[in-house]
Amino acid sequence: MSHEEKNTILQIIIGIGINIWILFKVWDLYASGVMDGPDAIQRWAETMFWVIIIAIGAGIIIAIIGTVLFAIIETVITGETDHNFITDERDKMIANTGNKITIAFTGAGFIALIAGVKFGYAPIDCLILLMFSYSLGGLVGEIAKLARYRMSF
Repeated sequence: MSHEEKNTILQIIIGIGINIWILFKVWDLYASGVMDGPDAIQRWAETMFWVIIIAIGAGIIIAIIGTVLFAIIETVITGETDHNFITDERDKMIANTGNKITIAFTGAGFIALIAGVKFGYAPIDCLILLMFSYSLGGLVGEIAKLARYRMSF
């Protein structure tokens, strides 16, 4: 397994964890009644700001720990270590595929936000839809990259 594949698997794991955490945070905001108040957008933005900051930090830490664990497991199983961190043209093409899918989800979320506001949905609900389209777009893009890596061998 190449270094880029390992990174993609780690990003999928991190993305799943972050998406689940965001679901619980948004669910808590709705359950506590915050989303029904006049300052719903402000409270949601404050919560999501801290979620993003913590998710970035946790993502970096988990990526570092995961990379080390992958290296240890690979050494134990195969008895060899992978010192090849070179990114080739194939890796760039696969990354472009994932980026295109992520951008498509992001664009679809933005269009859904505009359509939702136009048809009378609450702006906070439309913003949450946009946030999930960003987050899920990143996750689906990583899954597509992994699928491309698996199909190209």
